[in-house]
Amino acid sequence: MGTEHDWLGAARELVARDVGRADVELLHSTDDHAVLHLRADAAAYVLKLASSATRPALDYTRTATAQRLAEAAGVPVARVVAAGDDGELQHLLQKHVDGAEWREVRPRLGAAELATASACIARAVLRIQSVALPSFGGLDEPPGGTLVDALHSRIALRVRDEERRALAHGVLDRHAGLFTEPVRPTLTHDDLHHANLLVRRATDGWCLAAVLDWDKAWAGPAESDVARMAFWDDMTDPVFWSVYRRGEPAADGWAERASVYQLLWCLEYDVPTPRHERDTAALVARLA
Repeated sequence: MGTEHDWLGAARELVARDVGRADVELLHSTDDHAVLHLRADAAAYVLKLASSATRPALDYTRTATAQRLAEAAGVPVARVVAAGDDGELQHLLQKHVDGAEWREVRPRLGAAELATASACIARAVLRIQSVALPSFGGLDEPPGGTLVDALHSRIALRVRDEERRALAHGVLDRHAGLFTEPVRPTLTHDDLHHANLLVRRATDGWCLAAVLDWDKAWAGPAESDVARMAFWDDMTDPVFWSVYRRGEPAADGWAERASVYQLLWCLEYDVPTPRHERDTAALVARLA
């Protein structure tokens, strides 16, 4: 693909089949994937397209599975209309959700409104983690393997740079003893940052409208998502933790494991900003 013309052409073919006549707008694209907005009569949709060669790192069938599992557990998500892969191009068509990104709304909230929204987000995270899965690993993988095995597989899949990947494997091996206690595999989003939480105003304050972007979802430990949320600026607060810990008390070794999960994210999300480099270096010094 690569060009705007190519993505729009592919989108119109899919839209004609699954929706009918619609206006198509390209929102974002790279050489191997694109996000488009569709409007058909009074309905609005979001269409994700990607080269089939991006699998297994990006697999829209797996994304659709994760969203449907979350929706069945009461998590607000975008409703999946269609998903598939024709061997060259994969697609995910979902209903558009009205709302604003959490990072845009949060700075404007007073204490009471913030408390309502934070509690709503915490309850949604608990609902995600209520989805019990048979074993750790990819949602499309056969059962088997330990949490440490699954984390090594995640590193191999997600950390692209060879040197950073080797560092991640080494840190996990060094701290593998932290991950030997039995824990339950749950649905894990793996990317619950500010832009993937949509909120909107309700009668009793701001509430969660949808959890977006399930492309990295897997069968992981409950701690992984909240460790990352704790690491990111303004994603959690005392109200969030009060609500969350009532449903999922902290286990022994939580702080140490959280640091490992945070470093794995830093090594995966390789951006050359001074802040990210400082955060990564601090975690490496602590763990490696």
